[in-house]
Amino acid sequence: MPVGTPINRQWVLVLRDGTVVIDWGGGQFLDINTGDMRTCSEFEISLHIQDDELDHLKSTGQVSSYNNAMVYFLGLPDRPLRTID
Repeated sequence: MPVGTPINRQWVLVLRDGTVVIDWGGGQFLDINTGDMRTCSEFEISLHIQDDELDHLKSTGQVSSYNNAMVYFLGLPDRPLRTID
């Protein structure tokens, strides 16, 4: 059984500058290196993550495992949510 936070692989993207992000929806992207939420334009997105990039993330301890459908991230921050006043 894989450990970590499961993220559908289609939501894991690589930006043109090489930054790996997770598409959290609503125009928000989580930078997996810094933990910062950011906005990105379509122009900034390069491609969906490939196996060689996932192998690198696995070797650095950011990903525990992956398959064709899911990526299991270790230590992701919680998604920031607005509270109702």
